[in-house]
Amino acid sequence: MEAAISESPRHSIRLDYAERTRTTMLWEPIGREHALETVFDERGAILDQKLVKLNGHTLHDLVSDFIESAGIEPKESVYEEVRIGARCPSCGSVGLRRAVQSAASPASVPVMPLYTCQNCGAKSYHLTDSYLRELVSHNKGLFEPKELEELNTDEERFIKEIREYIARVFASKKILSIKL
Repeated sequence: MEAAISESPRHSIRLDYAERTRTTMLWEPIGREHALETVFDERGAILDQKLVKLNGHTLHDLVSDFIESAGIEPKESVYEEVRIGARCPSCGSVGLRRAVQSAASPASVPVMPLYTCQNCGAKSYHLTDSYLRELVSHNKGLFEPKELEELNTDEERFIKEIREYIARVFASKKILSIKL
Protein backbone atom coordinates (compact mmCIF):
# COMPACT_ATOMS: atom_id res chain seq x y z
CA MET A 1 0.00 0.00 0.00
CA GLU A 2 1.38 3.38 -1.00
CA ALA A 3 1.40 5.93 1.82
CA ALA A 4 2.91 9.32 2.67
CA ILE A 5 3.33 11.01 6.05
CA SER A 6 4.10 14.64 6.83
CA GLU A 7 4.12 17.08 9.74
CA SER A 8 3.09 20.73 9.79
CA PRO A 9 4.97 23.53 11.57
CA ARG A 10 2.11 23.44 14.15
CA HIS A 11 2.85 19.70 14.65
CA SER A 12 -0.25 18.33 12.95
CA ILE A 13 0.51 14.97 11.34
CA ARG A 14 -1.02 13.98 8.00
CA LEU A 15 -1.09 10.45 6.62
CA ASP A 16 -2.28 9.79 3.06
CA TYR A 17 -2.83 6.22 1.93
CA ALA A 18 -4.91 4.24 -0.54
CA GLU A 19 -6.68 0.94 -0.08
CA ARG A 20 -9.82 0.99 -2.23
CA THR A 21 -9.88 4.79 -2.33
CA ARG A 22 -7.46 7.51 -1.23
CA THR A 23 -7.89 8.38 2.43
CA THR A 24 -6.27 11.10 4.51
CA MET A 25 -5.89 10.87 8.27
CA LEU A 26 -5.02 14.01 10.18
CA TRP A 27 -4.02 14.27 13.83
CA GLU A 28 -4.01 17.81 15.21
CA PRO A 29 -2.88 18.81 18.70
CA ILE A 30 -5.66 20.49 20.67
CA GLY A 31 -4.35 22.00 23.87
CA ARG A 32 -1.75 19.99 25.77
CA GLU A 33 -3.69 16.78 26.44
CA HIS A 34 -5.85 16.17 23.36
CA ALA A 35 -5.67 15.48 19.65
CA LEU A 36 -8.31 15.74 16.98
CA GLU A 37 -8.25 12.67 14.74
CA THR A 38 -10.01 13.29 11.42
CA VAL A 39 -10.57 11.01 8.43
CA PHE A 40 -11.07 12.64 5.02
CA ASP A 41 -12.13 11.20 1.69
CA GLU A 42 -10.33 11.92 -1.58
CA ARG A 43 -12.26 15.24 -1.96
CA GLY A 44 -11.31 16.48 1.50
CA ALA A 45 -14.76 15.85 2.99
CA ILE A 46 -14.82 14.63 6.61
CA LEU A 47 -15.84 10.99 7.06
CA ASP A 48 -15.15 10.79 10.78
CA GLN A 49 -13.73 13.02 13.47
CA LYS A 50 -13.07 12.39 17.15
CA LEU A 51 -11.35 14.13 20.01
CA VAL A 52 -8.78 11.83 21.64
CA LYS A 53 -7.32 12.28 25.12
CA LEU A 54 -3.58 11.59 24.93
CA ASN A 55 -3.32 10.21 28.49
CA GLY A 56 0.37 11.04 28.79
CA HIS A 57 1.22 9.82 25.29
CA THR A 58 2.40 12.02 22.46
CA LEU A 59 0.76 12.71 19.12
CA HIS A 60 3.57 10.71 17.50
CA ASP A 61 2.69 7.72 19.73
CA LEU A 62 -0.93 7.90 18.59
CA VAL A 63 0.06 8.03 14.91
CA SER A 64 2.65 5.26 15.26
CA ASP A 65 0.07 2.98 16.88
CA PHE A 66 -2.34 3.61 13.99
CA ILE A 67 0.33 3.02 11.34
CA GLU A 68 1.48 -0.19 12.99
CA SER A 69 -2.05 -1.58 13.45
CA ALA A 70 -2.91 -0.78 9.81
CA GLY A 71 0.32 -2.29 8.48
CA ILE A 72 1.26 0.89 6.65
CA GLU A 73 4.85 1.86 5.79
CA PRO A 74 4.66 5.54 4.82
CA LYS A 75 7.35 7.62 3.16
CA GLU A 76 8.19 11.12 4.38
CA SER A 77 6.47 13.88 2.43
CA VAL A 78 5.97 17.65 2.47
CA TYR A 79 2.99 18.78 4.56
CA GLU A 80 0.03 20.36 2.81
CA GLU A 81 -3.13 21.53 4.52
CA VAL A 82 -6.15 19.30 3.91
CA ARG A 83 -8.66 21.31 1.88
CA ILE A 84 -12.18 20.50 0.87
CA GLY A 85 -12.56 20.29 -2.90
CA ALA A 86 -15.34 22.86 -3.09
CA ARG A 87 -15.95 26.56 -3.54
CA CYS A 88 -17.44 28.95 -1.01
CA PRO A 89 -21.24 28.76 -1.36
CA SER A 90 -21.40 32.53 -0.81
CA CYS A 91 -18.70 34.07 -3.04
CA GLY A 92 -17.41 31.11 -5.09
CA SER A 93 -13.76 31.39 -4.00
CA VAL A 94 -11.62 28.33 -3.21
CA GLY A 95 -10.43 29.71 0.15
CA LEU A 96 -12.42 27.51 2.54
CA ARG A 97 -10.64 26.64 5.81
CA ARG A 98 -11.83 24.32 8.53
CA ALA A 99 -12.99 26.19 11.64
CA VAL A 100 -11.21 23.65 13.86
CA GLN A 101 -7.86 25.03 12.70
CA SER A 102 -8.30 27.88 15.17
CA ALA A 103 -9.42 25.65 18.10
CA ALA A 104 -7.19 26.15 21.13
CA SER A 105 -8.97 23.81 23.54
CA PRO A 106 -11.20 20.72 23.39
CA ALA A 107 -14.24 22.87 24.23
CA SER A 108 -13.67 25.03 21.13
CA VAL A 109 -13.68 22.11 18.66
CA PRO A 110 -16.93 22.28 16.68
CA VAL A 111 -18.90 19.03 16.49
CA MET A 112 -20.04 19.84 12.96
CA PRO A 113 -17.54 20.21 10.10
CA LEU A 114 -17.61 24.01 9.79
CA TYR A 115 -15.65 26.15 7.34
CA THR A 116 -14.86 29.84 6.99
CA CYS A 117 -14.16 31.50 3.65
CA GLN A 118 -10.84 33.32 3.68
CA ASN A 119 -12.13 35.65 0.96
CA CYS A 120 -15.56 36.82 2.21
CA GLY A 121 -15.69 35.48 5.79
CA ALA A 122 -18.88 33.47 5.20
CA LYS A 123 -19.43 30.44 7.40
CA SER A 124 -20.49 27.15 5.86
CA TYR A 125 -20.69 23.43 6.62
CA HIS A 126 -20.41 20.11 4.82
CA LEU A 127 -21.85 16.95 6.29
CA THR A 128 -21.20 13.53 4.75
CA ASP A 129 -23.55 10.61 5.39
CA SER A 130 -20.60 8.73 6.89
CA TYR A 131 -19.88 11.48 9.43
CA LEU A 132 -23.56 11.88 10.32
CA ARG A 133 -23.88 8.12 10.92
CA GLU A 134 -20.78 8.18 13.16
CA LEU A 135 -22.16 11.18 15.06
CA VAL A 136 -25.49 9.43 15.66
CA SER A 137 -23.91 6.09 16.64
CA HIS A 138 -21.57 7.73 19.18
CA ASN A 139 -24.33 9.84 20.73
CA LYS A 140 -27.29 7.47 21.07
CA GLY A 141 -27.84 8.70 24.63
CA LEU A 142 -29.14 11.99 23.18
CA PHE A 143 -32.11 10.27 21.52
CA GLU A 144 -35.44 9.15 22.96
CA PRO A 145 -36.25 5.40 22.94
CA LYS A 146 -38.84 5.99 20.19
CA GLU A 147 -36.19 7.72 18.02
CA LEU A 148 -33.74 4.87 18.56
CA GLU A 149 -36.45 2.44 17.48
CA GLU A 150 -36.88 4.51 14.28
CA LEU A 151 -33.10 4.40 13.77
CA ASN A 152 -33.08 0.60 14.10
CA THR A 153 -36.15 0.19 11.88
CA ASP A 154 -35.24 2.51 8.99
CA GLU A 155 -31.75 4.00 9.34
CA GLU A 156 -31.84 5.73 5.93
CA ARG A 157 -35.06 7.58 6.76
CA PHE A 158 -33.81 8.49 10.24
CA ILE A 159 -30.50 9.87 8.89
CA LYS A 160 -32.38 11.84 6.19
CA GLU A 161 -34.64 13.35 8.86
CA ILE A 162 -31.65 14.34 11.05
CA ARG A 163 -29.92 15.87 7.99
CA GLU A 164 -33.03 17.95 7.20
CA TYR A 165 -33.25 19.16 10.79
CA ILE A 166 -29.56 20.17 10.76
CA ALA A 167 -30.05 22.01 7.43
CA ARG A 168 -32.95 24.02 8.93
CA VAL A 169 -30.92 24.94 12.02
CA PHE A 170 -27.93 26.10 9.97
CA ALA A 171 -30.14 27.96 7.49
CA SER A 172 -31.68 29.90 10.38
CA LYS A 173 -28.15 30.93 11.42
CA LYS A 174 -27.27 31.83 7.80
CA ILE A 175 -24.61 29.12 7.63
CA LEU A 176 -24.60 27.79 4.08
CA SER A 177 -24.20 24.19 2.94
CA ILE A 178 -21.15 23.36 0.82
CA LYS A 179 -21.94 21.35 -2.30
CA LEU A 180 -19.32 18.93 -3.63
